[in-house]
This record gives sequence, C-alpha cells and structure tokens, in this order.
Amino acid sequence: MWRRHALTAALVLAAHLIKVLSCGEARGTGGAGGAGSESRARRYVGLYTGPYFDPAAPNNVTAQLGTHAYLPCKVRQLSNKSVSWIRRRDAHILTVDRFTFIADERFQAFLVEATDTWTLQVKYVQPRDAGLYECQVGTEPKMSHFVQLNVVVPKIEIAGESEIYVKAGSTVSLKCIITQALEEPAYIFWYHNDQRVLSYRRGLRDIRVERLGPDTIVGHLVLHHPVREDSGNYSCAPSNLDSASVVLHVLSGEQPAAMQHGNAARPAAPNAVLLTLGALTALWGMSRGPRVPSRGDPGRGVAVLLAPFIPLIRLLAFVVSTLILCHDEDDSQ
Repeated sequence: MWRRHALTAALVLAAHLIKVLSCGEARGTGGAGGAGSESRARRYVGLYTGPYFDPAAPNNVTAQLGTHAYLPCKVRQLSNKSVSWIRRRDAHILTVDRFTFIADERFQAFLVEATDTWTLQVKYVQPRDAGLYECQVGTEPKMSHFVQLNVVVPKIEIAGESEIYVKAGSTVSLKCIITQALEEPAYIFWYHNDQRVLSYRRGLRDIRVERLGPDTIVGHLVLHHPVREDSGNYSCAPSNLDSASVVLHVLSGEQPAAMQHGNAARPAAPNAVLLTLGALTALWGMSRGPRVPSRGDPGRGVAVLLAPFIPLIRLLAFVVSTLILCHDEDDSQ
C-alpha cells in the first residue's frame, strides 16, 4: 500500500516539474505566447503560490466631508478569485468584483489592472461613512485586508459677533473662516437674505478667497459705502460644506454700541450735573454748620445730639450717591 502512495506522489511531483520546465522553455520562445506563459509562471512560482495582499498597501485613509474617498486593496496573483468589499459595522456586502450590492449609489468598486488594485470608491463622504472596511478574497479559507476610513469635518464660522452694527457709508469686511480643511473648496458663495451676492458692482463689493496655512481658508466679502438696504442676513456657503451666517445692521445716525446691547443710550451730561450739585450741596452744608432747632421744635433733643455729625452725614450721602451714579454709568457702557 505504501508503495502505491509513494508512486502517486512521485507522479504528481513529476507532473509539476514538467509544468515548470515547460513554462521555462516557453519564456525562451518569445512572442505573445511566450509573454503569456511568462506571466502565468510568475503567478504560480515563487514564495506565494496563490493570491496574497501587497504588504505595502495602505490600511488607513482620510477624506474630507463631501469629497470622494478611495480605499485600495492590492491583491497579487489573484487569478480567477473574486474580491468583495464589506462594511464592518453592519457586515453589509457593498461590492463583489465590479457588481454593487447596496442601494447607496455612492459606493462603487473598480479594478486598476496595472497595479492589481481593487479600489472601493465612496462618493460625497458623510460622517457616518467613517469606520472599518474589509477587502475579502474568495479563497478557502477567506483572505481579508482591512482599511480604516477617517472622515474630517471642517469647521466654518464668520469672524466676530453674530450681529454686526455699522454706520451707513462705512466699510464692512466679513470673513468666512474654514479650518481643518484638507482640500480647498471649489467655491465659496455669499448670500444676502438668500440671494447670492455678486461682485459685479465695482467699487461697492469685493469677494475673494485666500489660503492661510495648510488647513485654513478664508473667504472675504467687503461692502463699501453700505446703505440701510444692505442690512440683513449674510451667509457664506462653501462647496460640499455647511454654511455660516451673521446679521448686519446698517445704521443711519444711531449709536451702534447702544443698539448692539439692546439698550437706549444714557446721556452722560445729567450724571455730571448731579455729581456737581451733590458736591455743592455738601460743601454749602458744611460751610453753614449745623442748625439746632428752637425750643418749640419737636425732636429738639435728637437734633442736638446729631447736630455735630450733620456735615459728616451729608458728606457720606454725597460719596454714596457718587458711587451709585458711577456704577450706573458703567452699566450703560
């Protein structure tokens, strides 16, 4: 029995050697047939005799919100095996070879034959797309390569307060600041009360975009000589990103600081008048000295006791009133 098994093993080995030798001869013959045989020989002879993942393939991909993400899976010596992409968080099969098995049309797989790379494309990336994805080869047992997708969400804001107060005829500069941006937006549109702001009015409106650093973009909107009709909501809307807004108030003669705090302006002149009158009253009272009531006045005893302290009481009243008025002035500012 053992001789029969040994003979079978010898025959299998001999067949394999004949195949290797025939492939080597084919390489020397040249031509198209020789090239095909050489390709097949490279696939099945060497350290790996079947499919394997390229160890240099990336396993971490970062994409910005709203852009396209590309997850590579380099499989060498794939032969006729199928390649599937699976979303790990819900074990959903996204693609098998070039066929898509999800209703979300943002997912698609394609093969780059020059690099033996099956790439999963995710269009218009959303925050929910972040996570782990599995590239699986249909061998027995299955082979898997994992790629982590990270989604970066840029921050967008308009510099300054949420409400801006300016005088008519002045210059207004609005800055739309985008940070943590991997890619510069294709455009930044400005809107005034849901109507797009255009820069065709030369000398009145300027719109421009500049990059500050590797991940910061600033969009500028400058309004020259604004009028009351320019008041309203202004928003900047970069491509594939959320928008930010601010409310502009163009004033004609009002005090911007007072309206910004929602209070009417308190004139400073009355406070100064009151302070002056209080000081004069205290000085006048101290110069005259205390007045002692006559014998017939009620409360003469109490008045006599308090008489020496009346100037001091008046002075204290003046100091207290001064502090109160100063506090009111601070509140009004």
